[in-house]
Amino acid sequence: MHHYFQHVILFLKRLLWLLILYTVSRIFFYVLNAGYFSDIPFLQLLKSFVVGIRFDIAAISFTNILFVLLLLPGNYKNNSTLQKAGSVVFFIINAVALMGNFVDAKFFDFINKRSTSSIFSLMGANRDVWLMIPQFLKDYWYVAFSWILLMVVFWRWMPRLPVHEPEHEKITFKTLTFQVMVFAGIIGILFWGARGTALKPIGINDAANYAQLKFVPLVLNTPFSIIKTLENENLTEHNFFPEDVLKEHYNPIHHDTTSVGAKRMNVVVIILESFSKEYSGFLSGRAGYTPHLDSVLKQSLVFSNAYANGTQSYEALPAIIAGIPSLMERPYSGSNYSDNYIESMPRLLGETGYHTSFFHGGNNGTMGFDNFARIAGISQYHGRDEYNNDADYDGHWGIWDEPFLLYFAGQLENFPQPFFTSVFTLSSHHPFNVPEPYKDQFPEEKLPILKSIRYADYSLGAFFDTASRMPWFKNTLFVLTADHAAQAMEKTYNSTTGMYAIPIAFYCPSDSSLKGINTSVAQQIDIMPTVLSYLGFPHPFFAFGENLLNPESNRWAISYINGIYQLIQGDYIMLFNGEQVTSFYNKAMAPEQIDNVAESAIYLEMETRIKAILQTFSFCLIHNRMFYQNKDMVQSPFEIK
Repeated sequence: MHHYFQHVILFLKRLLWLLILYTVSRIFFYVLNAGYFSDIPFLQLLKSFVVGIRFDIAAISFTNILFVLLLLPGNYKNNSTLQKAGSVVFFIINAVALMGNFVDAKFFDFINKRSTSSIFSLMGANRDVWLMIPQFLKDYWYVAFSWILLMVVFWRWMPRLPVHEPEHEKITFKTLTFQVMVFAGIIGILFWGARGTALKPIGINDAANYAQLKFVPLVLNTPFSIIKTLENENLTEHNFFPEDVLKEHYNPIHHDTTSVGAKRMNVVVIILESFSKEYSGFLSGRAGYTPHLDSVLKQSLVFSNAYANGTQSYEALPAIIAGIPSLMERPYSGSNYSDNYIESMPRLLGETGYHTSFFHGGNNGTMGFDNFARIAGISQYHGRDEYNNDADYDGHWGIWDEPFLLYFAGQLENFPQPFFTSVFTLSSHHPFNVPEPYKDQFPEEKLPILKSIRYADYSLGAFFDTASRMPWFKNTLFVLTADHAAQAMEKTYNSTTGMYAIPIAFYCPSDSSLKGINTSVAQQIDIMPTVLSYLGFPHPFFAFGENLLNPESNRWAISYINGIYQLIQGDYIMLFNGEQVTSFYNKAMAPEQIDNVAESAIYLEMETRIKAILQTFSFCLIHNRMFYQNKDMVQSPFEIK
């Protein structure tokens, strides 16, 4: 009996040791991101660390379930060789789990959330990520060093059995019964740890019950986030409203009958890597880093209160090109639904005779852009292979922005008009390098990314300078936006709304009426219905966004992070966990002042809207109905507005 207790106590000591190490990794995560969490009250910080232990217990229970087998009744577990092997395996599994927390301490800079299972899609679809590992280790050596140091401590002080091999115990009915009961008790503890006692298992969105959305990453840990999102490969279909009522609350079918005649204009969508609203002097009202972008914005219709629908590059294309928001753990293009039939700008315009193309200077296959281009009905893809000149290769991601954008302009001159095309820049991505001739031209800034932002902006200026002399230029509608926001300097842009703030602008050299600043809410998924409306597209189509040119359209922006949906409408923010509203406040207030908001009418309107959007989204993805009428003449269940 005594020897069996040794194994039980050893197991519990090891779990306690892991809880200490997880807390250390949470402290490390906080220290590296102290700027983002600079406004967290001390008591909230303390609460996040204490409550975080509950999520650490869940992660540890999941990752160490295998080792409960060493507590099965019997003398086999007293074998010293088995114990040594078990110690090594225990160390390796938990070292990898803890490494996730350390990697996220820096990766958080780029995605503002804990990593989820979508990281596997990113790594599987991107050889670039693997090629960048040496550069990451070089730039963030202190993260790797800190993890290694903690692992040395982990191994050195990891609880172990005494060196000598315990004597075998005689297994009697009494001892067997007792060991079975203890084993069942340990299983019960792990089950509670992994699941909890509520009807619904503990999940990512439960962290929002203990902290504001911005501070949720401090409560969570990366292994838990990854494990829980592995369970959510398929969407849960929401059923808040009967089908006939749903159509009254939200209808994704657009049909603009106000335009007089179709404009056979070219469309050029420029997606700027990591161009936060904060970086633009025109938009932020401060000294900016994008003079060339700002010069175009001054001639454009600019939406100064615009938001991305996601935080990662491969969430941007479906939103911008096809009006599909990122409302699940996996980005649409990496989900089980990525081969659904969708209506998109290039597909719809291509069916009316437009030439369609997409340009990205990265390695072909990067982010799955080439696959999504095919799914979206784009006829030509131009990547690093098509550019075919590695003298301009940046050594990491692809072709430098300046030569690639000039190549882009040159290719457009050869395309039949009208054409739809999009270009996605890449130089303002980590490791934030610039070509050798420009290293002294652009100064080092407060954030490393800003030097590369200046170079990308300079490249954009070179593109417009070249394109403006080409015959297709004046008959073109340009859309300028970013894929997502990036590292912030000001507190405003570290909020759960500011972290999505980006430029969205429409520029047409031949249309003097398409100018000015519009302060209403806008988002990436609004781009598709707005462009098609401007062109006078005559047919009904499906898109989740709104037509920004229609003053009577609803204006809102939706996003999803850390298991919580966020709806921005006017001055109000609503957070929804998939079942109920968790926060509602005026953005002029601090989130903790939500009890002071008394506007019940706007509350009910926003609650209805977010439920209707989520139900429509889940229904259309699960049942492959994200269209008005597909190629097989299957009709959408939604009706023309």
